[in-house]
Amino acid sequence: MVAAWAAAAYDPLIDEALAPRRGPALSLGVHRLQNDFGVHGGLSSPWLLDGHLSFRLEGGVAWFEDLRALPPDGDPDTFGALELYGTARALLVAATPIGLASGRLYVAVGPSLLFIDDRLSSDTVSPGVYGVAGVELFAGDAYRSSPFSFFFEAGGVAHTATADVENRIGAPETTDSFVARAIATGFALGAGLRFHLW
Repeated sequence: MVAAWAAAAYDPLIDEALAPRRGPALSLGVHRLQNDFGVHGGLSSPWLLDGHLSFRLEGGVAWFEDLRALPPDGDPDTFGALELYGTARALLVAATPIGLASGRLYVAVGPSLLFIDDRLSSDTVSPGVYGVAGVELFAGDAYRSSPFSFFFEAGGVAHTATADVENRIGAPETTDSFVARAIATGFALGAGLRFHLW
């Protein structure tokens, strides 16, 4: 309800001086894909259709919380609890500016890929989908918005891969409580900074 009010409050005659930037942007952020924490970077296209449509490419890494994940050399003496995997996604972003602040509300959705080590999953490349709703807020003064913005987004993510490689226990752990647990599937959160080139 607050989001709808903020979008409806935008008046071009009043708010245009602090309208959100519309150029291409570079981003750096943190994310949580269900239980998995990660970091990512991104590149956004210039905004099209009077600032309502953009495309974004993002890539990064995340850590799967798996008590039976073995290190690359397989040495039980250096046993680790986190398994690293790669993430990539291509998003279509639709947005509307908000009033009383320099910023925009947006929704983003698109295909996603995971790149997983074969010690964790039999699916080393896992397709999926990523979708979020978010807000992007700019600093600014009385004349124009800053090229830097802060963003926060929440939504959902789903992929086909599971941690289904049973013979990754080794000597350190014998529990089977994490067998076939889904990887990067569930709730999605993201936050970070964007730098707009113009």
